[in-house]
This record gives sequence, C-alpha cells and structure tokens, in this order.
Amino acid sequence: MLSISALTEEVWSRVAAGEVVERPASAVKELVENSLDAEAKRIRVSLTDGGRLSIIVEDDGTGIAFDELPLALAYHATSKISSLDDLEHIITLGYRGEALASLVAVADVELRSRQKDSESGGIIRTHDGKITEHVPANCPQGTRVKVANLFSGLPARRKFLKSAAGELKRCASFIREYAVCNPKVAFSLEHDGKIIFTSDGAGSREKVLSKIWDSGAKIQNVSVKAGHTELECWFQARAGLSGRSDVMAFVNGRAVNDPAVKSAVGQVSRELAGNWALFFSLEPSLVDVNIHPAKSEVRFRYQNEIYESVHEAAKHLGSPMPMPEIMTLSARSPAPASTPRVHAPSAQSSGGWNFRDSSAKILSPQMNAQDMFSLTEPESDEASEPDVKYLGQSSGGYLIYDTHDAIILVDPHAAHERVNYERIKSLAEASRNVQKLLMPVMLHPTLALEAHEYERELSASGFSFENTINGVELKAVPAIGEAEFEPEVLLRASLQALRVGHDGDVRESLWRTWATMACKASVKLTSELSRDEALSLWRELQECEQPNVCPHGRPTMIELKNSDLLKRFGRE
Repeated sequence: MLSISALTEEVWSRVAAGEVVERPASAVKELVENSLDAEAKRIRVSLTDGGRLSIIVEDDGTGIAFDELPLALAYHATSKISSLDDLEHIITLGYRGEALASLVAVADVELRSRQKDSESGGIIRTHDGKITEHVPANCPQGTRVKVANLFSGLPARRKFLKSAAGELKRCASFIREYAVCNPKVAFSLEHDGKIIFTSDGAGSREKVLSKIWDSGAKIQNVSVKAGHTELECWFQARAGLSGRSDVMAFVNGRAVNDPAVKSAVGQVSRELAGNWALFFSLEPSLVDVNIHPAKSEVRFRYQNEIYESVHEAAKHLGSPMPMPEIMTLSARSPAPASTPRVHAPSAQSSGGWNFRDSSAKILSPQMNAQDMFSLTEPESDEASEPDVKYLGQSSGGYLIYDTHDAIILVDPHAAHERVNYERIKSLAEASRNVQKLLMPVMLHPTLALEAHEYERELSASGFSFENTINGVELKAVPAIGEAEFEPEVLLRASLQALRVGHDGDVRESLWRTWATMACKASVKLTSELSRDEALSLWRELQECEQPNVCPHGRPTMIELKNSDLLKRFGRE
C-alpha cells in the first residue's frame, strides 16, 4: 500500500509555478503588473526568441529595498495585502506573492532594484531555484528583472511553447492592452533588438487605440452606468469581418478574460461588430479577483449589471455607418466580357406577364403582388443561344429562360455565388496566382504580428510582405478572380481562417474563406441584368460542377417542365 508523504520543495514549487507561469506572456504579464503596482511611469519590455530565451522588464517605479530582495523572491511574500480583510478590498493588480517565486522555480532570474531615496540599490541572482548572489550595486531608480532560459529544466513544458512569432504575438497583445488601460504610462516592447510597439504615456487613450486598431474607421466612445457599475466603452466598426469582434476588457484596471463580459459583448456584436475596449469600474468589494492564480477571471456580485452596462453602451453607440467590404485599391485589367456587371435597379412595372410586343396578359387568381412578373421580350437574337432563350427578369429579380422543353427560373445571386465559388476553387487548386499591389499597404503593428505568426502559410498562398524602416508592408495578395477586395480585408479574413484551424490542408481552408467573401461580392437579387449578362451568367453556371445549388446549399434554379405545364393547364 502506498504511503502518504510530503512533496519536496523542488517538486511543489514547480507545480505551483505552472499555475502562474504558463508561457512567456504569463511572465511578462506578472512582471508588468508588478511595475504598474510600483507606480511606474515608464515600462520597457525586451524579448529574445519570443521570450523563450530571455525576458527583461524594466521600470522607474518605487523599487525594492536591498534587504527585502530575497523576500521578494519567496513564495507568499507581498507588500500588497496583510490580512483577510484586505482580500475584500484589493486595489492592486498583484497580491498573491507568487509571481517572482514562480519564475525562480522555472527559470534563471536576475533582479536589480533601487528605491527613490536610496543612494544605491542591489542585485540578486538565482539558478535552479536557489539564490546564487545578493550584493549591493549601483543601478537607476526602479526595478529591472531578467528571466532567462524559461522552462529549461522542464522539457515537457517547453515543448508545448509556440514558435517565437507565436509567443511574441501573445506578449505584444498583453503589452498593447495595458498601454490602452494605462495611457499615462509609456510602454516599449522590443524583440531581438527591434522595436515592436511604443506608447508615449501622454494620457490619450484614443491615441493609443488608434495605433493598434484599424486606420480610417471612426473610434467612438461612450460612458454609462448601471447600478454599482460604471463602464467606459470604446468601439470601432471593422470592415470586411461582419459578425466578428475583438474585445479588450478591464475591471478596475485589471485585464480580464471573463465569461460574463464575453457573453455580454457577444449579444450586441451581432449588430455592432468590430473592436471593443471596455473599462469597468466598481467597488473592489463587489468583485472577487481571487479566483485563479493567473488572475484573469473575476466574479461579479451583480453580474446582471455587466450585461446592462454593455447593452446601454451599445444603444448610445447606435448602428455605425456601414463600411464597404469591397474596394479596388490596385490597378486591374478590365473584366472579361463574360463577367456579369451589376446595374442599378430600374423601376419595374407590376401586374401580370407583360410582353412589349404582345397585348396578351395572363393573370392567375392565385398570384399575389410578390408573385407577379414583369417581363420584356428581347429585341435581338443576342438573347438566344442554340439551347436556351432568355425571356426576361421578373419584378422580384429572378431570371427566366426557355430551354425548349422547360421554363427555368434562376436566382442570379445564388447562381453568381456558385460561379464565383468554383472559379476561386479552381484558381486555388491550380498553381499559385499572385497580384502585386501598385500601392503597398502599411500594416498596423497588431496585424503585422499576426501575419508574421502565419507567414509561411500566407506566403505559400500568394501573400507577400516586406520589412521597411517604417514597419511591415503588404506587397502582394492572392489573385482570386474578378471579385476585388481591399487587401487588408483579404489578409484579415485569411488570418481568421488560419486561427480557427482546418480539417484539411491550409490552402483548402483559405480558398473556402475567399469563396465565402466572393459570395458577398455576387450580384444581388435586386440587380437588373442586361440580356447579354443574363446569358453569360447562364453559360458560366452550366459550366460549374454543381450548377443546381449555391455554396450554401440553396437552389440556384427552379425548372418547370413543359410536360408539367401541360398537366397544370389540363392539355395533356
């Protein structure tokens, strides 16, 4: 029978550390929160190899006394709480006294610090969980922590880390969030000696948001109150990604990833999709932050107020001006003559079947106003082909063809969706097609980091990037047929497809996303097509592998056989 025994410090310290430090971003988060609690006005973060080799966080905060440096590295040692009552009124970001101790357990740590009124500071170093040096040292006011060789003694944990680009993306996301939350603090993030992100600490939240959100779209702001909860809400509509929102949420200055907040935003983002930054303020006693060692989840005493405040903010924001999803930013060769062109709808007559050269009108007693058609007979032979004759377009927008043995009603939007879908599929399955941009697009730092993480997959699909002194430029995009999209919109949609994942290969995941975008570019049911366009659409639809249904499974056409019509008219 196995006996019970106490774990050694070497074991339990690493078990505890795993709850606090999961990856480089976790370490950066804990260290930056310590800097903010120390009232720092400047915070500089430097990473090597995505933080897997080295993480350095420097600040100009209050610093740590020389004699207290060993205690700062010990478990459950903190200056932020001292009694059970303090747990009910936590106003700092840290309070558990676990962050530095957890880092000591899984990495080599060097800590330098000097308090404001001290003539000198001190340095303390650790290796393999033990203090190896603690001596006085000349150093600037504030604290500098270097974490090296993260998880070097835990190969099982280290192998689950992402690539350097993936880890950098997570660290950068956290730094940007806290720069937005603390606009009076100057932040700097460097990776392998290159500056990735900076904020000036001038105090403008909108200015920081404009650096990390999309350019061009207006940033809106509203403040509301629901019971005990105050909410400062910032919102920006995003082009081309209808229905999807990115959310930053903070509770009393703490970045959280909370189910209640997600659910509240999820309900309103169906109508207001885009970028959200939410800053909730409430009495510390009304929110429990002592849920998880990572401190990313909280529990609200009045959870319904979270929903109420978000919905109230959405009401004030209203429906933003619609943003175009399809734009032409580069020179394109003229579309082939076979491509249907969208014309502005014209007034259509109502009533029965109305042929220009015939006085006959046929009106069914079962027809209502929506069922009635207004057809114009073609004036020339251009509207006919050996196997089909185009009769006209109904007032409801449907195209009507005569195939000699049947009358075919075609939904032009569904038909064009099918044509675009198979065209893009064909292009994607063939050799790579690339469209160079006449005017390269400068990517925002956030988007550039995401693109860097999936650079191999994107490059293989036709995207091309170039690093310049000003940032990352998008130089080329996949050529996906005649449908034209804003390059940045196409890139964002492709990144979303790669983030969500795929069951098949990467290219299949991407072309399905592109084809879905092309569906939005298809002619609408209300668009009036010329005779040539209608016949061109018919020809292209017949060449499709699956002409009878659109990519979403809806029918593209309805067939009325002559034999069925004879039965209906009692002539059989």
